[in-house]
Amino acid sequence: MTLSRLANRVALAATSLTLAALPLAAPTAAFAASHSVSLSVGPVPVPQVPVTACVDTACVTTPPLTSVSLTATATVNHGPQPLVLLLPTLCPNGGTGVAVSVTSLQPITLTLSGSVSGTTTGGGSVSYPLGPVTETLVPGTPGVLVSACTT
Repeated sequence: MTLSRLANRVALAATSLTLAALPLAAPTAAFAASHSVSLSVGPVPVPQVPVTACVDTACVTTPPLTSVSLTATATVNHGPQPLVLLLPTLCPNGGTGVAVSVTSLQPITLTLSGSVSGTTTGGGSVSYPLGPVTETLVPGTPGVLVSACTT
C-alpha cells in the first residue's frame, strides 16, 4: 500500500489548525521552575512499514505500523523565557507520517522529548518514548524536527 504525498498533506492540513506556543514572562522568582509546552499530531495512516521516530538525530525505529501519532514536548529550564513554537510540518524526504517543528523567536536552550505511538500490522498498539535531547535554538534557523516518518 503506497500513500501519496497528498495523504501526508491532508494529514498536515488537519493538524495545522493546532499549534502550541509557550509565551513566558521575564524570569522572576515566580518563574524559576521549568515550563513545558506540548503538541500532539496524528494518528495518520502509514503504509505498513517501520517508522523512524526522531528528536533531531536521536532516533528509534518501530515495527511495521498502519497508523502513527506523535507528541512533542519542549521544556525551558532556566534563563530568559522566550516564545517557543511547536508547529506541525511535513515529514522530510517525502516520507509519510507526522512531524513537529520546534523553533524560538529568541536564542534559548531547551529540552525536547516526546512519544510515538501506533497500531501494528497485527492490530496491537505500541508506544515509544523519545529523548530527552537538549538543544540550543537560534532565531532565523529551521529549529529542530521531532518526527515519526517512513523513510
